[in-house]
Amino acid sequence: MPEVLVNGARIVFEERGKGFPTILLHGWNSSRREWLFNMKALAPRFRAIAPDLPGFGDSEDLDGFSYALPDTASFLEAFRRRLRLQSFNLVGHSMGGCIAVRYTAEYPDTVRKLVLISTPTRSSSMALRVRIPGVSWFLSKTYRFRSEAVLKWLFYHNLYKPEYQDLDFVRANIQTMSCTTKKALVQSAVLFRRLDLKDDLHGISQPTLIIFGDKDRAVSTKEVYLQKENLARPYLGVITGSGHSPNYERPDIFNQLLVDFFLEETLG
Repeated sequence: MPEVLVNGARIVFEERGKGFPTILLHGWNSSRREWLFNMKALAPRFRAIAPDLPGFGDSEDLDGFSYALPDTASFLEAFRRRLRLQSFNLVGHSMGGCIAVRYTAEYPDTVRKLVLISTPTRSSSMALRVRIPGVSWFLSKTYRFRSEAVLKWLFYHNLYKPEYQDLDFVRANIQTMSCTTKKALVQSAVLFRRLDLKDDLHGISQPTLIIFGDKDRAVSTKEVYLQKENLARPYLGVITGSGHSPNYERPDIFNQLLVDFFLEETLG
């Protein structure tokens, strides 16, 4: 598996294809593996790159890294420089979308096109269970004991399709999720409690595809309208029958939206 040193930490990433670069940022308590259904579809035309963010998946924690959005944007810029990318498409899911918004606002010359999937841009758009103080600490303790009950509860609220609420599916994902360090899990969750990216949205001029599942239980679909109102060039894709992870739940529809959106831009 490819890896690079970023600010002294080993960062692991998945890479497929040789076309125009596209970086995919995973959500909270996830990893690069959430993109496996999507990278195959991107690879014939794009160079798809999916890193494990610091402390998630197989990547190491960064010393002095706070997981606040300025730090995560700086990390992504350092990662870009290590891979020697001049410009790229940027895709972010949930927490990864928050990072993508901040990064694009701070480093506009490097992002050609932006995709936000189930992304909250204000705390009030998040489900209460994500925002209340102490929930991230509680989940960090629970994950260490690999509690199926709590993991099933989390999947039920995030994923809509019944097969993703089955305990066999939950067990298959425990190992990946339990790789997240306690520091990464707790500190990254804190950003949801004081989140406000409205000014960042105003600063983004790139074409931006907003993707939501119509059954999302984690982020209010009111976010769709907020983002459309505040982005300069918004495009919308609502995926029916999907919850918080349409890239995982409905990869067929999601992949077509993504590829069509990118090809329209790359072909001019």
